[in-house]
Amino acid sequence: MTLQELLAELLREPLDAAQFRSAQAFDRIAAPFENRIVIFGTGYLGNLALSGLRAAGVEPLAFCDNNSALWGSRKDGIEVVSPAEAAARYRDCAAFVVAIYNASSPRRQLQTLACPRIVPYPVLFWKFWQSMPGENRLELPHRILARAHEMAAGYDLLSDDRSRREFCAQIRWRILLDEGCLPKSDEPRDMYFPPELLAPSTSEVFVDCGAFDGDSIRCFLAASGGRFGRIFAWEADPGNVKGLSRYRSQLPDEIAARMEILPYAVGEHNATIRFSAEGSTGSRLAETEDAVEVECRTIDTVLATASPTFIKMDIEGAEPAALRGAMQTMARHRPAMAICAYHSCDHLWTLPQLLKAGNPDYRIFLRRYAEDCWETVYYAIPAERQLLEQSYDER
Repeated sequence: MTLQELLAELLREPLDAAQFRSAQAFDRIAAPFENRIVIFGTGYLGNLALSGLRAAGVEPLAFCDNNSALWGSRKDGIEVVSPAEAAARYRDCAAFVVAIYNASSPRRQLQTLACPRIVPYPVLFWKFWQSMPGENRLELPHRILARAHEMAAGYDLLSDDRSRREFCAQIRWRILLDEGCLPKSDEPRDMYFPPELLAPSTSEVFVDCGAFDGDSIRCFLAASGGRFGRIFAWEADPGNVKGLSRYRSQLPDEIAARMEILPYAVGEHNATIRFSAEGSTGSRLAETEDAVEVECRTIDTVLATASPTFIKMDIEGAEPAALRGAMQTMARHRPAMAICAYHSCDHLWTLPQLLKAGNPDYRIFLRRYAEDCWETVYYAIPAERQLLEQSYDER
């Protein structure tokens, strides 16, 4: 199914009907216990679910989690119990919100425990979106459909049928939560370094924007076999910078000497900005009271003489601004690009346009590394480095 065919099908539902459907979905599943909620998962999504529910005046009954080390503890004042204990207490008097990435296994677990009211995390967002300003990766179906006319500009730039199928499936999932529409995801270990698309160069100059504690650098070293030119680890969160420094100190001297830490945010302009320094993968630009001031730098200015060959970005929604600050680099040095595309719904169709604006010769591929629409990456690869020739479709 092409994008045009998909949108024609989806737009048969009027926008006001789509709005009503999504607004009522939570209550349809949770009734009659719309205000009696157990959150499955104490991680990042669990935190967002808790803050959203509390902001809406709903106090969850409990957390449940498969980590036995947490059982009997309290998280933000709420008891954490095992899924079995939560089911024994609440299966007949509460709804269970699954706030976990790759949620099919916990959903099956709750079904096995005879829990009849299991709410997917996106449905919670559809109900409580006004209380969840930190959740900008999801969007309401009628708002997505209202922008349908924008999507072809990104879709038409994709370079293989697999990417186009993935694009359409993600639109369908975000509007209908149709679990069966998504193709099988790729192996998480291949994220950023897909062996069928790109082979690392022995002289690679790898720029890791959003380097966190070195997790992607570890994958890069494994993919490259330790043969590379230089690594630039770009990380704004002071706590994560300390972790990066510890990680570098543990590397062999000949590798550590070629790794430079850049303690900046990455963006469109050089400036001082406000940044939520959480010491986690979720650190991002923010205007909250606890935000700190950090220096923001563009790739074009910091790496003007570095000749980068491979740039990865996982920067919590700041990818478009960072790409606008890397236009000269993309044009001059033609680096391969691996850009996260799941931090905002519209990144699905806007990021390919920014990548092509940086270098019209790029071939654009979309790949996903999680069950739902998380962990999705756009790859922009210059023709001289592309491996996947047979699937490339000159459109």
